[in-house]
Amino acid sequence: MRLQFKVQRFQTEAVAAVVDCFAGQPRSAPGPCNAPLRTERLLDDVRAVQRRAGLPVSTALAGSEAAPDAPNLDVEMETGTGKTYVYIRTIMELHRRYGWSRFIVVVPGVAIREGVRKAFELTAEHFRQMYGTRPRPFTYDSSALHELDRFRSGAGVQVMIINLQAFNSASRENRRIYEEQDGFGSRRPIDVIRASRPIVIIDEPQRIGSARSLESLSRFAPLMVLRYSATHRVRHDLVHRLDALTAYRRKLVKRITVVGIEGEPGPARRRVQIREVIRAHLDKERELYARGVKVLSLLFIDQVIRYRDYSREDQLGDYARIFAEEYRSLTAGEPDGPYRRYLDGIPVERTHQGYFAIDRRTGRMIDGTASDVDAYDLILRDRERLLSLDEPVRFVFSHSALREGWDNPNVFVIGMLKSSDDIVSRRQEVGRGLRLAVDRHGERMEGINELTVVADESYASFVAGLQAEGDRRAITDGRRVRRSPAPVTRTARNAVHRVAFDSAELVARCVAALDDGLAPRQYVVQTADSTRIHPVAVDRMLDPVGELAELTRLTRRTIAAILTAVRPRTFALCGRDGAAAIINREKAALIAAGQRRGTTIGAPVRGCSNTSTSC
Repeated sequence: MRLQFKVQRFQTEAVAAVVDCFAGQPRSAPGPCNAPLRTERLLDDVRAVQRRAGLPVSTALAGSEAAPDAPNLDVEMETGTGKTYVYIRTIMELHRRYGWSRFIVVVPGVAIREGVRKAFELTAEHFRQMYGTRPRPFTYDSSALHELDRFRSGAGVQVMIINLQAFNSASRENRRIYEEQDGFGSRRPIDVIRASRPIVIIDEPQRIGSARSLESLSRFAPLMVLRYSATHRVRHDLVHRLDALTAYRRKLVKRITVVGIEGEPGPARRRVQIREVIRAHLDKERELYARGVKVLSLLFIDQVIRYRDYSREDQLGDYARIFAEEYRSLTAGEPDGPYRRYLDGIPVERTHQGYFAIDRRTGRMIDGTASDVDAYDLILRDRERLLSLDEPVRFVFSHSALREGWDNPNVFVIGMLKSSDDIVSRRQEVGRGLRLAVDRHGERMEGINELTVVADESYASFVAGLQAEGDRRAITDGRRVRRSPAPVTRTARNAVHRVAFDSAELVARCVAALDDGLAPRQYVVQTADSTRIHPVAVDRMLDPVGELAELTRLTRRTIAAILTAVRPRTFALCGRDGAAAIINREKAALIAAGQRRGTTIGAPVRGCSNTSTSC
């Protein structure tokens, strides 16, 4: 399958926004360096574009440490609307109208670099038909500097794709760009790049904002800097905006729906989330299988060990084990038919795959980032194969490595098996599934474009809240999310506070709180039109007195007094986590009351690992 590309109005508008900022420039003959800018009309032309788009009008051209004396233009496009396509086409238009032919695409990491390289490959024929020529990209490699000679002197549109680490790292390999190379005619690669006066395009600039990164970029001596992102952190001259709300209203991205999971954090809640991801996937796949549409699900996790545990014989982490169990359970009842036979033809161990950074020395997956050199052949370089029903992989486990730079149109479900308070990161993660779906021929489809996000309460709150935000919002289907009470502040474990209070009062408070507050554990799965309850078995204790004494730092005598006084029904519900949390809450409240009365004895003692109380 090859993805099909068509000229679309919203993308043409984004291209024109940048190109028209230079309407006053003459067309120069292409050569080994880009012709210089004429600046007399530049500000007026930028303002004209901004007024046309209804954007704030610049009072002066914005500067940047990356290009202090050159234009710095921002293009904001919602994830999934094809910004990579847009800036490649912008390259071609700038060449056609003004003769500029030397471009550098800077990306924050290797994963995004591979996605950009693939985009150039996929669109090459499309642009050849449009312009009679195509861009000639290459990926910068310090061990293949002959490519720089073609970049400097080759005909046509020359594009160098480079990741930030290749020129912003202290490693010996990456410092070669600034050093004279015997095999490169005793020249410095950076001097060859500078001499071309390249137009620099930054993909995901919110991740390339440190002073060191900007200073390194300035060494390219860019003619201008164009920044493309859905989540700009630093603003320059904004010349185009396609935000989430506009993208949704124009049906350019999938509709977002939310399945929120409520309940105590921990492995049991993650199991419910994994189950709901599989359930949503199967529901969508059952609908689309007969139409030949491949359905993919993406699960973000926080640690490799939860997916791949090399200390175990089968190397499966807890999430991989849970996935296999829940997948078998949910598919077991599928009735006979073509879809059931499709499921039976895919062993569970082959239908999921993990994509993480790879340690070069051991070949093992590690907790790296998108900047690492990773093994992404299927996920990044063979996206078309991943869209084929002949490819068994349907569930992808990853973390930051696929947060940006990878958009597969047929991701219909995203599971957030991690917690994060970073709004930009979470928007980027949801964005991995916003691109409109395609059929087996690579053609976009209508009527099926809905992305289901299965999240814990905090993340579901974030997604639902995006709808109410001003200019940074996504669309949800209005599913309500219940709020959890604020967490109890815990006493630091590296301090000892010795306090005096009435043990009888503590026992009485704990008994009342347990009888009143200890209920059967359950997880609530809330959707637009239904609520399902998942009961969770009590985590039984072999030695309730001893285990609760350890978890609460109370004496066994005090715990025994509490447990013998509660109701029989309450005692049956006293699991390890629930009972300990309630007792610790009552203990903390009593300690706080004693401190307010001035009955705390002594001062914090550093270096001890326990909290001691006189009970």
